[in-house]
Amino acid sequence: MKRGSTTEMGNKKIDTLIGKESSVTGTLESIGTIRVDGRFEGDIITKSDLVVGESGQVHGKVKARNVTVAGLIKGDLEVSGKLELVPTAVVEGEARMSLLVVEEGAVFQGNCQQTPKDQKNQGKTLRIDTPKIPAPSGGEKEK
Repeated sequence: MKRGSTTEMGNKKIDTLIGKESSVTGTLESIGTIRVDGRFEGDIITKSDLVVGESGQVHGKVKARNVTVAGLIKGDLEVSGKLELVPTAVVEGEARMSLLVVEEGAVFQGNCQQTPKDQKNQGKTLRIDTPKIPAPSGGEKEK
């Protein structure tokens, strides 16, 4: 596990990284983003995001803001924001999230429950505006 330094992944800052060749057992609590490329057994709790890479395996409970899965998660997930399963993902267990994205090829076995976001944020993620109808051009006279 890498501590004390940060790694950039795309536009996300990774605060804790469990490397491909690492195996960790226990409880991991953080306020920053966590990436698992190795094996983790236990609970992961973060106020930020969790990324499980293609080689990553998580066996246990997960609580995070957003979770992106490319590897394996066996256990319960509580996600306050978006749970995203990319084509290589396998998730087995119970999941609660505000938004679920399952790409073609991903495997989800278990139950999921969608929870509403806070009222102040409701509707911002999937906003659909009604198209404006143009005013009639001067072809008709009003009566």
